[in-house]
Amino acid sequence: MAIDTQQAVLQRSIFRLFRIIRLERREISAIYFYAILFGLLQLTLPLGIQSIINFVLAGSFSTSMIILIGAVVTGVLFTGILQVNQMKLNEKIQQNLFAQYTFEFAHRIPKVDMKSVDGYYMPELVNRFFDVISLQKGLSKLLLDLPVAMIQIVFGLILLSFYNAVFIVFGLLLLVILFLIIRYSSARGLATSIEESDYKYGVASWLQEIARVMKSIKFSRNTGIHITKTDELVSGYLEARTSHFKILLLQYWSLILFKVLITLAMLVVGGFLLIDQELNVGQFVAAEIVIITVLASIEKFIISLDKVYDVLTSVEKLGKVIDKPLEVSGNMPLDTTEGISIETRDLSFAYNKDQVILKHVDMRIPAGKLVCIAGPEGSGKSTLLRLLTGSFSEFDGKILINGLPIGNYSLDSLRNATGIYFSQQEIFEGTLWENVSLGNCAYTPQEMIRLAEKIGLGNFIAEQPKGFETYIDPTGRRLSKTTTQRILFLRALAGKPKLLLLEEPWEGMDDSSKISMIRFLQQDLRDCTIVVAASDPELMHTADIVYNIQPVNPQL
Repeated sequence: MAIDTQQAVLQRSIFRLFRIIRLERREISAIYFYAILFGLLQLTLPLGIQSIINFVLAGSFSTSMIILIGAVVTGVLFTGILQVNQMKLNEKIQQNLFAQYTFEFAHRIPKVDMKSVDGYYMPELVNRFFDVISLQKGLSKLLLDLPVAMIQIVFGLILLSFYNAVFIVFGLLLLVILFLIIRYSSARGLATSIEESDYKYGVASWLQEIARVMKSIKFSRNTGIHITKTDELVSGYLEARTSHFKILLLQYWSLILFKVLITLAMLVVGGFLLIDQELNVGQFVAAEIVIITVLASIEKFIISLDKVYDVLTSVEKLGKVIDKPLEVSGNMPLDTTEGISIETRDLSFAYNKDQVILKHVDMRIPAGKLVCIAGPEGSGKSTLLRLLTGSFSEFDGKILINGLPIGNYSLDSLRNATGIYFSQQEIFEGTLWENVSLGNCAYTPQEMIRLAEKIGLGNFIAEQPKGFETYIDPTGRRLSKTTTQRILFLRALAGKPKLLLLEEPWEGMDDSSKISMIRFLQQDLRDCTIVVAASDPELMHTADIVYNIQPVNPQL
């Protein structure tokens, strides 16, 4: 990754982090307020000790000394109370982050622009959600430790400057070197951290694939691809992690070396000032306590660098999903009183410049007609159906719904009137009712039972002890393929749609089931516009209109 690109990624990640911080600015402001009070109270300890030493050297044990001891102890108690309050605020921020990103993912995933994720396997991409956990833990560390460390460093250096002007020089030198070390190594550190994370998700994705095709690997003949590919990914991860650790070591050693030099210099300078009587014993002890506090804060800052990279990497990874563009939707409601008519004019579509799928497609589908879209494999039948759902906004030509461009309509309005059955749809983890209704409270069990009887699913539901409350596994395991098809078909029919888009709905079914479903489409859904993508002779014979689409690149 080029240096300029690394800097751009670093700036983008920092911007994203500050965007998160702005959302929680009330709690974070309170944390910083407590951190400032904590830093000030911490500095009362060396000042109190200085005064106590002066009393001891004077050989007096007065009421003032007792009050002073009480004040120091009270200061320690208040610092503890402030830390507890910081922890409470930090816990609230962690809970807010989890809830915020959970609902953000749940809201955006169904609405994401299909073309923007065409090259992604969505379950693998959504694994980035687990970076919320890393963000919670890392941000917690940063909010609790870094503010306190930085404030203690700044206040400590300010206090030292009151003892002697020489300490001002050391303080400024400390801040400048800290800035330079971070400035010239942080971009590379973030780049290697992101590379490490990429391999981590690659390993997780491959393990998921092994689990998904477990039977294929189990019964394979003399193959070790699951181990070979795992070894490649793990090797890449270890190399990336080693590269990242080298950056951390460089930063650690630079800061540790500087810490040693500063310790030596400040002790020597403090000793000379004591000998020259520019500092008394109490001031010298107090100054050394402050120096130790500052150095401890620097050490805390050093240890926190790894968490800084983890947080920035997490916000970058979460952005992989959050930054995906959403579908473009119009504002007009779709009026379905007279049904839904469809027309395409000179329609062309390509997933990319090298993959043209449809070219100059002209169709006219009157409302209430059963239409068959036929054509060989790869001709674009399925893509055409997806275009009619409004899933892709970038195409050439026109798609008119009831005489108006499809982009004019609200996607929610269009999809509320559309029933969809695509071959890539799946059953999800939940009850049978949840799978067919998708949470729509307007559907009734009576309506569902009537439709289920029509498409041959009634017996299956009646045989289940819990009926619609039967729990279904995520991939429809233990269900036959035809039962799964009928469940998905029932989902498409629910709610009396005015437009029905079907992709090979009876593939794999016997002839009698297929004929029964075609008859149902013809006789029971007369006021519904039905578009079926299937090169089926029976459907082509009975459909009102047949459009035959040919591949744009037949050689492919």
